Amino acid sequence: MVRTQNGVPAVTDGPYLEGKEFLAGYYVVECETKERALEVAAMIPDARVEGLGIEVRPVMFSDGM
Repeated sequence: MVRTQNGVPAVTDGPYLEGKEFLAGYYVVECETKERALEVAAMIPDARVEGLGIEVRPVMFSDGM
């Protein structure tokens, strides 16, 4: 979870919101590293709203389908 506190990104391992409780939308971004994905998540405006945060999850696609 990425939240911005006092203008500084704060990364934690939870607590996570359940999808049935909160899901306003999602972004799919392609990043080379997890660290870059966290940097991008910190730029999303909801990361700066008290009580909200951006959940970051890895997604893998395969051409074998």
